[in-house]
Formats: sequence, structure tokens, C-alpha cells
Amino acid sequence: HWALGDEATRREQNGQLNVISLEVSHTELGRAVRTPRPVREVDWIDHVWKARGDGAELDFPRVQLYCLMGTSGSYTDFHIDFGGTSVWYHIVDGEKWFYLIPPTEENLHAYESWTSSASQNAVFFPDMLAPGQCRLLKFGTGNTLFIPSGWIHAVYTPKDTLVFGGNFLHSMGASMQVSINYNLIV
Repeated sequence: HWALGDEATRREQNGQLNVISLEVSHTELGRAVRTPRPVREVDWIDHVWKARGDGAELDFPRVQLYCLMGTSGSYTDFHIDFGGTSVWYHIVDGEKWFYLIPPTEENLHAYESWTSSASQNAVFFPDMLAPGQCRLLKFGTGNTLFIPSGWIHAVYTPKDTLVFGGNFLHSMGASMQVSINYNLIV
């Protein structure tokens, strides 16, 4: 535990801490958490990858179950989840604010331009879009959010938060997943 007053010093020295890629599938913690049923029903890892046999049920991409821990004030800038995957988040304790932008052709072109710009850190991505394209949704303890394939999003954590989440591929998002993965604008 940090002594009183040490937290400000730690943050000043180390910056805001935000654990967003702790995959826990084959851990004791992972065995205690269950992916939401709608995800289990459509996830290609479960229905295609693991189903092929030859030990595939033990040797699969580790993206289905993350433990995410964010401290108050942490922020993850605008991004599209890897490979165009969909994502689910369940907030165990705390609060997250999601800034969501639909993957329209115009928005994806703007995103591509923004991510390749030398001034990316100086430009707030929604300022490059038509008004109303970015929506803010606030979620708290006990809420679950599903973000569809290709959606551009940022996440702000207003207070210390514990989340379980994961990425998944599925047939309903196949065309967007392929477009994002191969940098094709649909």
C-alpha cells in the first residue's frame, strides 16, 4: 500500500497506470470468470479453432478473457480493436466512459488519416469528424458493454475500476473484420 501522499508522487514519476492486456484464460482467475453467453455462442475461437482437434482446445489465440485494471484518470486513446474483433467489457467495480464512433466509410478514412499523422497526439480525433459521430456512454459496476467489429473507441476511467473483457471474431462481423484486418474500407 502507498502511504498517504505517496500516490501523487508515484503518479508524477510513473504516470497513470492502466492494465489493459492481462489475458487470464489459463489461470485460476480465468477459471472463475465466464465469458457472456452471446459471445460463447458465436466466437470463432470456440466454434472453429478449438473444434479442429489435435490439441487446439489448449493451443488457441489468447484473446478471449482479459482482466483490465484502470486507475482514476487513466485513458486509452481512440483505436479499433486488433483484427477488427468485437469486444465485450463487464465492469466488476468502478466506472468507464466509452467514446464510440461507428465504422462508416468517412469515419474509417478519417481514422486512417489521424493514425498516420505526425500530429496525432495534438488532435482530438472526434474533431476531425462530422458533428454527432462520437457518442459518450457511461457504464458502471455490474454493466456489460459489447462493441461491434470495427467501431472506433476511446475509454476514460473516472475512478479506479476492475473489468473483465475479451475479443472475439464471429460471422456477423466477418466483412468488417476482413476490411479492418486488411486495411480495406467497406
